[in-house]
Amino acid sequence: MAEIAAIHAADHQGFSSDDIANLSRVIKEAVVLLLDPERSDGTMAFDFQSKAGIVTVEAQLDQRGDKPIPHDRIDRFESSAGSLVDSWKLDPDEHRLWLQKSA
Repeated sequence: MAEIAAIHAADHQGFSSDDIANLSRVIKEAVVLLLDPERSDGTMAFDFQSKAGIVTVEAQLDQRGDKPIPHDRIDRFESSAGSLVDSWKLDPDEHRLWLQKSA
């Protein structure tokens, strides 16, 4: 659902098909980054804002436990998706990610 919402927001803002595909990939990688494979419970919330050719996404995993996101998952996200957005910021302790992509 998050990927569909991101694609819709990017399309509405006039993103190219390549930028839409990149944003789709980033959303998939964000889910992998935030989900804890050792915990089967929890809720992931996404907030999308789109205006003036910019899509901003905030994602957070609730019920995350006491462990921050491990460095290997952060490194994976940075190498696979970090360059596909204009900017991103992560709070590994709160399992919260902010992304911004412009058309």
